[in-house]
Amino acid sequence: MELLNKISVITGGTSGIGKATVIRFAEEGAKVAFCGRRSDQGKQVEKEINAAGYPGQAYFFPCDVSIEQEVKEFAAFVKEKLGNCEVLFNNAGIHLAGKLHETPPQEWDRIMNVDLRGAYLVCYYFLPQMLEKKYGTIINMSSVSGLLGDTEMVAYNTAKGAITNMTRCMALDYAMDGIRVNAVCPGITRSEIVEHTFTSIKGAEEKFKAAYPVHYIAEAVEVANAVVFLASRKCDFITGVNLPIDGGITAHTGQPYMGTY
Repeated sequence: MELLNKISVITGGTSGIGKATVIRFAEEGAKVAFCGRRSDQGKQVEKEINAAGYPGQAYFFPCDVSIEQEVKEFAAFVKEKLGNCEVLFNNAGIHLAGKLHETPPQEWDRIMNVDLRGAYLVCYYFLPQMLEKKYGTIINMSSVSGLLGDTEMVAYNTAKGAITNMTRCMALDYAMDGIRVNAVCPGITRSEIVEHTFTSIKGAEEKFKAAYPVHYIAEAVEVANAVVFLASRKCDFITGVNLPIDGGITAHTGQPYMGTY
C-alpha cells in the first residue's frame, strides 16, 4: 500500500476526480480528510468509503475553499482529528466558458476565487503543518488548459495557467523543507460538468474523442492513479512537474492530418 497511514487532504472530494482520488487513497491505506460544499453528498461519500472495508479511512468536512475562515477551520479539523497533513491534493475547482468581453467581472472573480485563490488558501493553511513535520507532498490540480490555450475559455485558462506556475515556484521554495510540489494536468475526463456538456451540445463527445490521439474520454480514476503515484515515496525526486494526463493531445502541433503521403 503506497499511502499506508499517510495523513492526506483532498479538496473537492465529493464527485468526479476528487471522489475517485478519495477512494484510491483509502484503497492505499491513507487517513484521508476531504472537503466539499455539498454536505449531504460528502457525508454519503464518507459513509460509502468507510463501509467498503478499505485499509484506509475517510473523514468529510464541509468547506468552500474560496472562503478563508472555512479553509482555516478545515485545517484545524485535520490537525486535531488526524495530525499534521502529509499529503495535499488541491483538487477543488469550477469551470467557466466565454471570451473575455463575454465574462462579467463577477464571473471572472468567482473562478479566480475558487480555482486560484482557493488553492492558495488551502496551501497557506496546510503548509505550516508540513513545515512542522519537515515532510509533505502537494499535488495541485491544473489542466491541459493551464499548459496551452483554448478558444472561449479565457478565465479558466488564466486560473489554471497561474496554478501551473505557482506549482513551479512552490517546488523551488519548499524543496529544502522536505516538501515536494507537483501538479496534474488532465485532458478531457468524465465528470458532472463534462457529461452535462456532452448531453447539452450535440456531437460534443464525438468531437472530443476525435481530437484526442487515443480517441477516448479518460475516466476519473485514471487521473486519481497519477495522484497516488505523485503522493507516494516512489517519486521523492520528482518536484516542480506539471504532468499532462491527456491522451497525447498536448503532443500534437494541431496541424491537420492529410492522410498517407
